[in-house]
Amino acid sequence: MKTISTAWIAAIFLLSCTNSPKTPVARADSTNEAKQDSSAGGLAVTADSASAAFLVRAADNELRQGDLAALAGEKASIPTVKDFAGMLSQAHKQLNEAIKALAVQKNITIPPTSNDERTMSRLTERQGSAFDKAYINEVIDGHKSAVSKFEDAVKHAQDPDVKAFADKVLPELQQHLDSAKSIKERYWK
Repeated sequence: MKTISTAWIAAIFLLSCTNSPKTPVARADSTNEAKQDSSAGGLAVTADSASAAFLVRAADNELRQGDLAALAGEKASIPTVKDFAGMLSQAHKQLNEAIKALAVQKNITIPPTSNDERTMSRLTERQGSAFDKAYINEVIDGHKSAVSKFEDAVKHAQDPDVKAFADKVLPELQQHLDSAKSIKERYWK
């Protein structure tokens, strides 16, 4: 009898683990979908699902870029890269705060942390110029993705506040991307 109840407990545990979203982004998406589907007053997201999904991904990007910049602020060996990382750290903290405020206004759950342990681990292992180059490449890739997502939000978001936010932030993200490309060209043609 004891093995049967242990087996049932193990099966229930495994089912509950496989049904829950694994990443902070997936958990936020799941919470927002539940809010969208909720008929209870005050619980529903006040933005369309595409706008909510955009804010979730924008928050994840800002957290990720902030974490990467903080790491680069400690490990970068090239002063230009270290200074750039310091600027990005401040800029992405401010953008993250703006996203948080908009998410609260729209009752959208955003991820509290980024889940990019692989990139952080890979970068942590590098030293000197190899770290600097890998970091700049991550900034370029991350900002290319962010610019694309913000452009899509400008074009397709139905919520006017979300659309205005994306439109306002887009030039800054493009400037970060252009600066990272310039640094890469200067040091690693």
